[in-house]
Amino acid sequence: MSTPISVIISQRAFFVDVLSSFLTSARFTRHEYEEYVQPLISFDTRTASSDSLTRSLEAAHAIAFRSGLGSSLFAPDHPHFGVDDIKVFAQRAFVKDNVAVVGTNIEASTLNKLVDTSFAGVSGASAVDETPASHYFGGETRLEAAHGGLQTVFVGFGTTNVSASAELATLAAHLSTTSSVKWARGLSPMVQAIPEGTSVQSLYLPYSDAGLFGLVVSGRTAEGVKEAGKVAVEVLKNSTKGLTEDELKSALAKAKFGAASAVESREGLIRDLGAKVMFESLAGLTEWLDFVDFRGRYVC
Repeated sequence: MSTPISVIISQRAFFVDVLSSFLTSARFTRHEYEEYVQPLISFDTRTASSDSLTRSLEAAHAIAFRSGLGSSLFAPDHPHFGVDDIKVFAQRAFVKDNVAVVGTNIEASTLNKLVDTSFAGVSGASAVDETPASHYFGGETRLEAAHGGLQTVFVGFGTTNVSASAELATLAAHLSTTSSVKWARGLSPMVQAIPEGTSVQSLYLPYSDAGLFGLVVSGRTAEGVKEAGKVAVEVLKNSTKGLTEDELKSALAKAKFGAASAVESREGLIRDLGAKVMFESLAGLTEWLDFVDFRGRYVC
């Protein structure tokens, strides 16, 4: 969970206090939960259940990792927990060990002073049970298509080998059907082969101790998705046999551009730096790009 804010320099001390108050003095009133929060939870859950891409990714995570990363991002439409359960969890989770404060355009010494002052009343050690290491299981499942939604198939795999992050990101870039030029078709080997009216989206979702790679095949008809799925799997198999030097250079450049573009915004930069602070095993953007360069030279 992250809470980014933009403030003017003269007001930064006030807003750091406001942010810390969410941890030190949050009230979690029953009427706010029942009248505002719970309806939003139900709305988000219903919206997600009607989106084919979201449902396929949720199912893919559940099959790949079962618990932990396999748990849904969305609460049940009728949650079994209440405001008292939320209060107990907040007391255990909102502690210094679980909080990272990342600032941009502010001196480190100034930020440290503001944080030390505002977060003085926050408990030190976490009382939440440590999350066990992720394990990959795999499998398959079938879901009834959402009413009016696209026919969707996810083909992919998970891994707990985080050292393979650069290779998987490069493979996703090689298979991506998204064009780098507006109004032009992508350079992916499957662009020309998939039936009209279908689409194939490659993705790689890295986490602190695991990752999920896959191809999302979508279309209006089951027949079209079936044919596009065959093409996608065949191209994936061929790609694992090796790329030409030009294909590899192009994929490396596209992967690096995608990673750099993700941190162009303030929110993206904070996510990158925050992950590095919270999970020491995750490299920042600079280290990751250097690693991609190293791996690219090694493969070539």
